[in-house]
Amino acid sequence: MGHTTVEDGIDVDREYRLLQERLNRNVTGAPDSAAMRRVLRLLFTPEDAHVARQLPQILSLPSLAKKLDRGIDDLDAHITSMAERGLVMDFERNGTRYVMATPVVIGFYEFTFMRERPDAPMEEYAAAFDDLFEDEEFVRSVFAGSTQLGRSLVREESLPAETEILDWERATHAVESASSVAVSLCPCRKDAEFRGEGCDAPVRTCLTFNGAAVSLARSGIAEIISNDEAMTILEEAKAAGLAQTGDNVREDLSYMCNCCGCCCGMMRGIKKYEIWDGIVPSNWLATIDLEICRGCTKCAKACPVEAISIEPTNGKGMRRNWAIIDPERCLGCGVCNDVCRWDAHGMEQRDEPVYIPTNSMERVALMAIERGKLGDLLLDNVGSKLAPLAATALRVLEKMPTWKLARANQTIRSKFVATMVGVVEKQVASRA
Repeated sequence: MGHTTVEDGIDVDREYRLLQERLNRNVTGAPDSAAMRRVLRLLFTPEDAHVARQLPQILSLPSLAKKLDRGIDDLDAHITSMAERGLVMDFERNGTRYVMATPVVIGFYEFTFMRERPDAPMEEYAAAFDDLFEDEEFVRSVFAGSTQLGRSLVREESLPAETEILDWERATHAVESASSVAVSLCPCRKDAEFRGEGCDAPVRTCLTFNGAAVSLARSGIAEIISNDEAMTILEEAKAAGLAQTGDNVREDLSYMCNCCGCCCGMMRGIKKYEIWDGIVPSNWLATIDLEICRGCTKCAKACPVEAISIEPTNGKGMRRNWAIIDPERCLGCGVCNDVCRWDAHGMEQRDEPVYIPTNSMERVALMAIERGKLGDLLLDNVGSKLAPLAATALRVLEKMPTWKLARANQTIRSKFVATMVGVVEKQVASRA
């Protein structure tokens, strides 16, 4: 017989197992593994796990207290503690506090490392997450579909002067237009630092905007700053050769990372497992004028996703070093353009425009459809403040192009329809 660990009347093993199963219903997934179980046990107490596993995407504190059969003041204090440790997010609206479940990525992994925590076992956390990111099944669960969490933001200064660029494509617009801006430490570079693998890039570079900024600042994870200071941070990050990666939405951008290819978790994952669409590229593609290129290797070293190689021939029998761009890997970030001292680099629009979801609801809905988790998404949000997401998911499904719907058909039938039929059957049985 298996051994069951019981603490204060709580079946500990069961709570962590149910938490892992709940996290795995998120669109980015959290497949079971020894590494996943280690991370959860390090970050969550059994009581934390009991609360987190029962959270839908968003729920009011009074509703959560009723669901858990707990006093609201006691639960309020517990939620505050969890938010300060980055295990949940919270916000207030019309005098009511709401609690948001956080996935592993983008979620409590980042929140764990985004500020100094001298009293926490940070080296142990870093080692545990390193093991988790070595798990290919987990990494692929994060990047499973074509709709991704993050997108590349092009450097406006790398584009030709006459180029028309929309506001949602510009990193500067995200900073200038935000109602609130907060800065925190880059979680990836801090994580690498605790593992003895950090780089020399600046660390105070992770920007969050609007409601996300207010929420993280209230929990002590980020620091509210002015839009002007955020712009200075952005310019310093560009000067350091960092690539801008933002929330994969056109409206209400919630975050913008300034990424190095050596530490960034997303970039490391897509390079290690060759998931080249793991970050959605910008609408531009880097180009190289081979008549000017000297093959100096600066651009290849600067590219965060190894989209540039140095070849010994130009394919026409001429032998010397040439920089060659792989369009399938290129993020269209413009970093290479900045480092070329010979002016051989340029940027051109891609042949096909990249589709970016309008907002986070549409992004999550698309991800759920592509990854076979629409049923999970709908069921997790029945009765919650995120119920409109269910309607959004159905509208996206209805408007999906025929070719894409055909591709998703088996997933939809096997996951979504089966789930919804099961719900209907239970409702009928309960009324009998």
